[in-house]
Amino acid sequence: MPVSFKFESNSKDVNARLSNMVGQQMPMAISKALNDTARTMVKKNRQDMRMIFDNAVDWTLNAFGSSRFKNGPMKMAKKGDTQIYIRRRDDRAKRHYLDVQEDGGTRERTGLESLVNANLATSRFVGAVTPTKHFKRNKNGAMSGGELNKIMSALHLSRDKSTHSKLKGYTGKTKRSQAYFVPASTHPLAQGKRFGVYKRNAVGNAKKVLNISERRPIYKPKLKFNDRMVRYGKQVFPKKMQKALAYAMRTAKFK
Repeated sequence: MPVSFKFESNSKDVNARLSNMVGQQMPMAISKALNDTARTMVKKNRQDMRMIFDNAVDWTLNAFGSSRFKNGPMKMAKKGDTQIYIRRRDDRAKRHYLDVQEDGGTRERTGLESLVNANLATSRFVGAVTPTKHFKRNKNGAMSGGELNKIMSALHLSRDKSTHSKLKGYTGKTKRSQAYFVPASTHPLAQGKRFGVYKRNAVGNAKKVLNISERRPIYKPKLKFNDRMVRYGKQVFPKKMQKALAYAMRTAKFK
């Protein structure tokens, strides 16, 4: 006896369910693709900066991150977001950190350089203040803020005079404490590139901890952050989006 079976699909219902599934999964796929792309681009930028800059410290290497916000906290994209920013972290941006490396030109004075120029008793123009190999660094390789405050206090260069040490040139109240000095203009240590802030040890030997230069640093544009990110984004996002869509469809529930 012939047996037959007929199965009919309600195309309207199926299409509605498919549309609903896509509508639910697509925003998730987009946000996942954005976050995966951002992580890849931030990592790639860090690798590039190791080659662009000589001996780049962590402060520089970690200057950029990704965020769903143009300003403010660094947060990953959420479901429904359609954009993400690869940008400098706020503490770097406020200091205009890496601006001149991107655009080229003469670097503006830092807050430290402005204080030294305004308060140091010297006839020389203070264009740049940079650390030497003898300056104490923090765990990120950047200048130690605590060490810098001690120096500014000892030399009475701080903006807040209440933070100045009791005995100028020393970090404490007596000459047994750590001593710092800037040589007089007639001193051999003040000539040419030798000019700077020196730290004197217990036996009287001096090591320069800060260079003071009359020339303001001039940079050629070499960071090229925007150009590199646009190029990487065009390469990375389509692949991340394809993977995110495949994952979204694989984990979707057809209801």
